[in-house]
Amino acid sequence: MIGRVINQRYEVVERVGESSLFSVFKARDRVMNRMVVVKVLQTPFTADVEFGRALKHSMTYAVDLTHPHVCRVYEVGEDEGLPYFVSEYVRGINLKDRIRRIAPFTLAVAVDFGVAVGEALLHAHVAGLAHGDLRPHNVIVSPEGAVKVTDFGVAAALCSSPDAAASNLARAVHYQAPEVAAGAPANPSSDIYSLGVMLFEMLTGGLPYAGDNPIAVAMKQQNEPTPSPRALNPGVPISLEGITMKAMAKTAEQRYRTVGDLLSDLKSVRDALRFGKPLSWSPLETQRQQATVAVQAAPVPVAAEPPKPAPGAHRMAASRAADDRISPYLKVALATVVVILIIVGIAGTAIWMATFTKPPEQRLADLVGMKLDVAREAADKVNVRLLAHEEFSDKMEAGVIYRSDYDPGRPIRPGRSVNVWVSRGSKMVWVPAITKLPAEQAEAKLKAAGLTLGNASRQLDDKVAFNAVISQNPRSGKRVMRDSAVSVVVSDGPKDVPTPEMDPPSGNEGDPTSGTDDTEAYSTPKNFNLRIKIKEDGRGERRVRVEFDDTRGTHTPIDEMHGVGDLISERVEVYGKEITVRVYYGDDPLPVSEQTVPLDRSGR
Repeated sequence: MIGRVINQRYEVVERVGESSLFSVFKARDRVMNRMVVVKVLQTPFTADVEFGRALKHSMTYAVDLTHPHVCRVYEVGEDEGLPYFVSEYVRGINLKDRIRRIAPFTLAVAVDFGVAVGEALLHAHVAGLAHGDLRPHNVIVSPEGAVKVTDFGVAAALCSSPDAAASNLARAVHYQAPEVAAGAPANPSSDIYSLGVMLFEMLTGGLPYAGDNPIAVAMKQQNEPTPSPRALNPGVPISLEGITMKAMAKTAEQRYRTVGDLLSDLKSVRDALRFGKPLSWSPLETQRQQATVAVQAAPVPVAAEPPKPAPGAHRMAASRAADDRISPYLKVALATVVVILIIVGIAGTAIWMATFTKPPEQRLADLVGMKLDVAREAADKVNVRLLAHEEFSDKMEAGVIYRSDYDPGRPIRPGRSVNVWVSRGSKMVWVPAITKLPAEQAEAKLKAAGLTLGNASRQLDDKVAFNAVISQNPRSGKRVMRDSAVSVVVSDGPKDVPTPEMDPPSGNEGDPTSGTDDTEAYSTPKNFNLRIKIKEDGRGERRVRVEFDDTRGTHTPIDEMHGVGDLISERVEVYGKEITVRVYYGDDPLPVSEQTVPLDRSGR
């Protein structure tokens, strides 16, 4: 997989890990010139076509999530029959590894992480998406403390594959709400439970329910009382204990109503920790008080007295006795007459409704030439439904109605449906000019013209700005089929590369040409002033890392942020007959320049 280019765009650089379902790779996006994460299904699941289809469908909803604490999903696709999705690359480790290393966390850190995850969930819940597989394995923490929640949308696809669900269960069961473990679908309330378990684990270093297998854990979740983090870590304040236990309640009704309510309590704890306020309150106490008030307000039942005979009961009994004296044949006749009268009444009412109360007929304007959304508004006003059919048409631009089965001005009754044909635009489109445009703008312009971005290669260029399009194929002004791919060559900046310059060595190290022993001449250190000039490529400030190899090994004297045109100077001590200097930008594993310099008395 290393070195493979997925979708002619994502160059796989290295393997960074794996989960129960995916193999995870770091890759370089050749078009956007950024590092990304590419996740592909592991071998046991690649043949599961239904699971792959469900995964692609559910992951498309995650593409719309944009939040500082949500790991962005850039693309969901398939390459040579292999489903994959591309997401934001975040340096760091997952929260589970961090818990294993240093839990229990300090109160402030645990609360900050809980707030970050809660805000990510709130954003997703508002968008109508529950995570369903929230656990610390799916939370990435960067070295700077940034928190990103990953794998939104994966859980929804697990329902289509028993094998994938079983593979995921071992890690997920400890964080699943009891109702989900019993077979119910995941929802926002089950996400709240999962966040409660993560808070428990961060505060105590352990899981609330232990077991030898997933079934044993699930049984304890169902039957054992909710454990207290304070019992394992006395340093947990009452308020944080209450928040954690309320989030982990057995039923959705006992938990927080929304993740927003949970966030409100967590932020109150965060403020109290920052400003030294008391933490003696608990949401569980508030819950108990509300339940007590409800019980006290309920009416007290009073013992019922034996029922007394209703007034006239004796007369009713006498009437029933008299009724028994009526002939059975007369009873049948009377019942038949009553039924006939009822049927006639119903039929008459229906005829009257159809004749005198039918809705008035309406008229629609001419729909041809209207945008579909404008036509829908006009149809809604007269309670008419439009059935839209999309087809190519050279007569109208995309999104405009070019044919209808309704004759303008003809009366139409409310509730009827009208067929309309909406243009998808012409089958053939003109290729726009995208050269010298930034790659992102070029892709947007192609999409607006009804085309797609094809293969994107990169090359150095002195005239075209970094990340702008050098050339395109097909050329602009050519007429091609709609949805055709346009290949581009994108600039990697000027051809000049940062070249290391070295000052003469300080001191007298000997001259290998004057008869001095060669080993002795190159075993003494030489001090050089290494100078690197950042290339004028328009990329702005970036991380610059400089390495050099000598007889002692590899050294990194420079690893810092610099801007365009900066001159970096660093004094280094080297050994041997020659050194090799490499310059890297950002996290790119490939150097932008590499040079081997022989060392003689002059250092050149």
